[in-house]
Amino acid sequence: MSVGIVLAAGGRGLRMGGPVPKQFLEIDGRPIYLRALHPFLEHPEVGAIRVGMPEDYVAEVERTLREIFPGDVLSGRLSVFPGGRRRQDTVAKGVRLLQGTPGISGVLVHDAARPFLSSEILDHTIRSLEKGQAVGVGVPVSDTLWRVSGGEKEVEVREIVSRDAIVAAQTPQGAPMALFIAALDRAEREDREFTDEASLFLWAGIPFVLVEGSNRNRKITRPEDLSY
Repeated sequence: MSVGIVLAAGGRGLRMGGPVPKQFLEIDGRPIYLRALHPFLEHPEVGAIRVGMPEDYVAEVERTLREIFPGDVLSGRLSVFPGGRRRQDTVAKGVRLLQGTPGISGVLVHDAARPFLSSEILDHTIRSLEKGQAVGVGVPVSDTLWRVSGGEKEVEVREIVSRDAIVAAQTPQGAPMALFIAALDRAEREDREFTDEASLFLWAGIPFVLVEGSNRNRKITRPEDLSY
């Protein structure tokens, strides 16, 4: 089986408050998006990777990828495309680009802001796709959860939420190509919006299995996330 990857890097990362989108910030001298890309390039069952970037960064990223990974770019395994207004739009464009790639039977979507994905987690998600299953990655919640109410100035705790059946979602998330395309088509027809692929699959009636993730597979959201 050959798997396609959509690396979702089309956002601006406004909560970071920096001069460039957060996927271009560096950890140990390497941009976050290049770190996120690495495990997919190294995996033998990843046949194609499509990187969705803000439109005004596409040319810059193309130059960088040609310099670092010339073989993957020239072969067509790795390419960049302009992302959409929403994450969902970027993902849909990437999946449809992969739809026409020979040999690709399943697609995984990964956040470019998660630069610490392990090869073990990636292996497990690919094994699920090989079984014809939609798949998501998540970690059990360890912190106590509160349900609150109120506004910005005063928030009141209302109750403690049981964490026994709560899992924090991570990526990659994906599905066999036919299921993914059918869900995207329906969402576009009905003008529905989703924050991740798991939400799309559940709405479309596609059951998916859980691969246990890792706290290391965290998403870079705020400046403090870069410091540990």
